[in-house]
Amino acid sequence: MSPDQPSAKQTSWQTYELHPDWKIYLIPYIAGALLVPAAGVGLYIIYRYWSRWKTMRYKITNSEIIHQHEDRETIVSLHEIVSCEVSYSRLTARFDFGTITIQHAAGAIELKGITDPDPVADLIERAADMERDRMKMREEAAQFRPRHPSGTLDKKNELVGLWQQGLISEEDYQQELKKFES
Repeated sequence: MSPDQPSAKQTSWQTYELHPDWKIYLIPYIAGALLVPAAGVGLYIIYRYWSRWKTMRYKITNSEIIHQHEDRETIVSLHEIVSCEVSYSRLTARFDFGTITIQHAAGAIELKGITDPDPVADLIERAADMERDRMKMREEAAQFRPRHPSGTLDKKNELVGLWQQGLISEEDYQQELKKFES
């Protein structure tokens, strides 16, 4: 992975990992380079922004977006996403990278420094729509599930067979039958 090219690699069939473009800190890098003769202040500025850039990661999975920055991690479920907006400043538009602002139920997160952010925002919106559809289908399927656990009917039939053959008493049969009704 080259530091001058952001990575957008597919780490599995359901996870995309994004790394912001290093140019989001171009102005602090230039300021740091100019301040190097000033008692090493410039080196500190360059190091500080470089370490921020190195610790910033975004992961898009089939169910959530994970924003990792330094020691913090923000997780947003795709079904909670309300909208995705792409914004560019004058500088970022010139270098073809921007910020994706994701509005969700609990607030908003920003994915900064994304190269060619429009397709990524479209991908996020499509994934959010698919996750909402998937959740709706799960809810609909839950309505048609039987209320009794699987195998209950087989156990009840076995109990009836034992009772009919006279292997268990009427009292035991009624007691066991009550277990199935609750």
